[in-house]
Amino acid sequence: MNDPRAKMDGNNLLGMGAPRPDWSKTPGRVPGFWLTLAGFILAIVFPLPSLIVAVIGLAYATQAFRVIPAKARGRGLVIVSFVLVGLSVALALTRTILSLLP
Repeated sequence: MNDPRAKMDGNNLLGMGAPRPDWSKTPGRVPGFWLTLAGFILAIVFPLPSLIVAVIGLAYATQAFRVIPAKARGRGLVIVSFVLVGLSVALALTRTILSLLP
């Protein structure tokens, strides 16, 4: 099939006003961010319960990460969630280790 209308490269549909997909409504994107942020804040006061909250937020963020394509608008919040999970785990482990030292 050699239909020129089916060719998508360089057809300038987005320039003519074609709608862009809205990835800001992806399930798990916003709750994952808020839960990972809460996990990071809780890591300052309560290290072990913060890990539970951070892992739940990680599950939501991973669900959204699988749906949103690469370089799509809205993926940055999910990546920030991953960074916050890493920081909260590192902070919780550091606080736990420091509390065990004499």
